[in-house]
Amino acid sequence: MSASSSLLGIPRLLRKTVAVAEVTVASQLAYVGEQLVRTIFLVLILYTFTQLWNATNRFQDVEAVTGLSIAQLIWYLVFTESILLSAPGLRGTQVDEDVKSGDLAYRLAKPIPYPFFQLGADVGSRVFRFAINLVVGCLVALVVVGPIRLSPLSVAAAVGLTLTVFVADWVWIFSISLLSFWVEDTFGLHLLYRRLLMLLGGMLLPLEAYPEWLAAICRKLPFAYLVYHPSRLFVQHEPSGFGHARLMVLLIGVVGLLPLWTLYRFGLRRVSAQGG
Repeated sequence: MSASSSLLGIPRLLRKTVAVAEVTVASQLAYVGEQLVRTIFLVLILYTFTQLWNATNRFQDVEAVTGLSIAQLIWYLVFTESILLSAPGLRGTQVDEDVKSGDLAYRLAKPIPYPFFQLGADVGSRVFRFAINLVVGCLVALVVVGPIRLSPLSVAAAVGLTLTVFVADWVWIFSISLLSFWVEDTFGLHLLYRRLLMLLGGMLLPLEAYPEWLAAICRKLPFAYLVYHPSRLFVQHEPSGFGHARLMVLLIGVVGLLPLWTLYRFGLRRVSAQGG
């Protein structure tokens, strides 16, 4: 009976989580100016890589190596950077601070379970930052390399896959943050995870530009599904591969629920034992 009641309560929890995300996005609108200032880094990256690819193309046919024109590479970079620059800081989620300060004991009393509340708040903030970065990045790309042919279906598939990526990525970020119950500072773990996403996920270069042996390894790892695949979809003429990529991203998120649930349950025992 309790199991069926729990299952029936999941849709309600999800609605509450979406409501938290919506409220978070609405509250973030007050900080549009601050977020626009932060996009200066994105502008510098796009300009620098435009010059780099143009210089490289003088000695080697970039399109023959990567399968993308220089303009497409810059638009690809717009999407990868929008994904990764929208992520939480290297200090992780709010759970790190809540555990250290002891505020977690009070936050557990909220009407919505703590992980669901944090999921809504963190994903809502990330969607807001992603939208700002993507708009600014597209404007910069239009200036530095001009427009490219974008398929509405591929763009919709890329954005839809990215929203799924945010949830799957959050599962692992939150799991790392939960280690703060036992580790004083999770900064190094978050840094390692982010660097793996950047290097093995195809942030700066599409996997086609990697050495064949390295590209083969990256395609078998989960990081490419969180960065490369949605970004490649964005610049493709057809949304081929969307179904497989979304299935893999969902699998990555589901697999991450096991360490999340385990760490959270053991962490709650420490809160109960130590009083926050």
